[in-house]
Amino acid sequence: MNPEHPYEGIKVVDLSQGIAGPYCAMLLAQHGADVIKVEPLQGDWARALGTPVSDHTEFSFIGSLGKRSLALDLKSNEAPKIIDALVANADVFFEGFRPGVIDRLGFGHERLMALNPKLIYVSISGFGQTGPLRDKPAMDPVLQAFTGFMMDNTGNDGIPHRAPTVINDMSTAMYAFSAVAPALHAVHDGFPGRYLDVSLMQGAANLSGIRIMTASHRELDRAGAPPSGIHETADGWLQLVIIKKDDFHTLCDLLGFTDLKADPGLQNLPGRMEQSEQLRARFAPAFLEKPAIYWREMFTEAGLQNEVLQSFEQFIDHPHVSETELFTYLELAGLPRPLPMANLPGLPKFVPGTATAHSPVTGQHSNEILRELGYDHDAIAGLRRRGFITTWSAPSE
Repeated sequence: MNPEHPYEGIKVVDLSQGIAGPYCAMLLAQHGADVIKVEPLQGDWARALGTPVSDHTEFSFIGSLGKRSLALDLKSNEAPKIIDALVANADVFFEGFRPGVIDRLGFGHERLMALNPKLIYVSISGFGQTGPLRDKPAMDPVLQAFTGFMMDNTGNDGIPHRAPTVINDMSTAMYAFSAVAPALHAVHDGFPGRYLDVSLMQGAANLSGIRIMTASHRELDRAGAPPSGIHETADGWLQLVIIKKDDFHTLCDLLGFTDLKADPGLQNLPGRMEQSEQLRARFAPAFLEKPAIYWREMFTEAGLQNEVLQSFEQFIDHPHVSETELFTYLELAGLPRPLPMANLPGLPKFVPGTATAHSPVTGQHSNEILRELGYDHDAIAGLRRRGFITTWSAPSE
């Protein structure tokens, strides 16, 4: 076994589209698995989730890294033969349709797991396979609304806000990956395959687990206990974290607030919470007197947790990010400069030009995959003529 790619030899059939399922399957590919992305003739709908460039958006580019693409009409009369042939030798199967759709297509978990008893079958949906909301279509923003996240993310303007990052899709993908890993280990030890019902709702609930638990027994504080929080400075914003009493004392010394340091009612978090408005009124004018970098340098030297708020562009260009090689820059035809791809934690850095750093266009590997299943040139051409598949040819020099 290759310790850097422990899933070499694992075969994955990925019928999921969008973000959560494809991202989870992408993680398996980055760990060495051979992931075949079976997508519609027009491509995974994530390829149109934004402004496409060379058959990709940022969503589909990341979600397809390291995979091979087979563009197949799942409603064609040839699809069952092709999918069954892929599943017969597969270890993991992903689907992301609304509950019941995959069964109507003929690829439900009962039939495919009967065909391959060692198969790990993963269904990823918005609300899960059971319950009154099972049929409700749901992407990340819907789950942010449903699970309380948006209300918890109410700003000073009094308006609940959506997190622009697709937090529920990404967290669900990683929770699914953490479920697939032990399931593969169990099959390796001789146990049968498993059916995994994974939902964005589960991912969202676990992501907000601490906040949900807190809300079950007391009112949530959304601003934090002052002086912790985001502070406006003379030229920007600064995040400050003050938890321990010693840190509060240090901050008071730095700002000359000796009266606050000595106040017995401010020596712990509950006490500072009770006087939150008074503390904010006291600290806010002080932070406005100096630029953010001034405060960052002062507080960092004093050992206080803090950071200047940055844009993504500032983050990418930061010397620490560059020196630690957090990103690898990957080319995408049609863009004037490479895309920054964050190297995955615990894995080797992406290497441009290698299979794991490549994101296929729709149907790029249709011919190759079908040949592996025993289809010859004429049979593949026939499927293409009948509109059952699409294939891709490299542009001529």
